[in-house]
Amino acid sequence: MQFYRRWQPVAAISFDLDDTLYDNGPAIERAEQWMLSHLRSEYLATAMLDKPRWQALKHNLLLEQPALRHDVSLARRHGIQAALMAGGMAQGLAEREAASVFAGFLAERSKIEVSDETHALLARLAERYPLVVITNGNLDLTRAGLADYFTLVCKAGLGSRMKPAPDMFVEAQRALKLAPGQILHVGDHPQTDVLGARLHGFKAAWLNERGQPWRELQLLPDVELTALGELAELLL
Repeated sequence: MQFYRRWQPVAAISFDLDDTLYDNGPAIERAEQWMLSHLRSEYLATAMLDKPRWQALKHNLLLEQPALRHDVSLARRHGIQAALMAGGMAQGLAEREAASVFAGFLAERSKIEVSDETHALLARLAERYPLVVITNGNLDLTRAGLADYFTLVCKAGLGSRMKPAPDMFVEAQRALKLAPGQILHVGDHPQTDVLGARLHGFKAAWLNERGQPWRELQLLPDVELTALGELAELLL
């Protein structure tokens, strides 16, 4: 644990999810494989859809509709619908089938592995502090077994821009009814988490399990953690 400024107690904690509370890569890879296999096997319109074609479709969709960059769920549903329509499916049917396929993707994507140590840490923290989520992702916390720890979940989309934009930090602060400096945001990403938190006045705990160089940072966090469990030493 390394401090970059004098530590002051906090009254609440916000958490990033992906790659902070669990390793997100395996879940996303598995869910994407499920989605592509399902689209190829269940629909003639997407029988030839492979990963390169899907990546190209997503790239073009975001160029055409840049606002979708702030809503990963809506972007994926639009992408699935566009793939089905490109293969000849009518728009109304494609929209309904895209919603169904996305639901399956989200279920697979939410099958994450959270360690017993992380569950125990969150349970202890939740006894002492209000905990909130501030995430750019779309994890279903109930399916993932994490919902009970948090009093509020702020997700990008539906009018809220992705971190480091202030939208979700403002939403969390207003719900908690605290000054920004009374809230600690914990996350792994130098820009979306550390920069986003610091720009809005939150304290920032940078979870740097991979040993990223501090030069990746635009603003320094209040504290750098090498393991999530160090939060117990800091806050309990």
